[in-house]
Amino acid sequence: MIHVSLTTLLLLGMIVGLALLGCFWLYAVMKERRQEGKARQDLVSCRICGNIYENLNRSPMTACPQCGSLNEATKPKPI
Repeated sequence: MIHVSLTTLLLLGMIVGLALLGCFWLYAVMKERRQEGKARQDLVSCRICGNIYENLNRSPMTACPQCGSLNEATKPKPI
């Protein structure tokens, strides 16, 4: 039989718990980044007034709802 002291057993339990917590945290961060990237694909910034609006129908040219100027749907700049 393997002899394990109580302190070693508690230490191993804490290490496993922290490792699981770290894995869940990494998963949540990666999931949030993917969702943010998908949401940013539909955003268009107006060249004239600077208004940021959604291009829901994903057409190549959209009119700004604030000033009415036509804008190209381009990839957003990284944050």
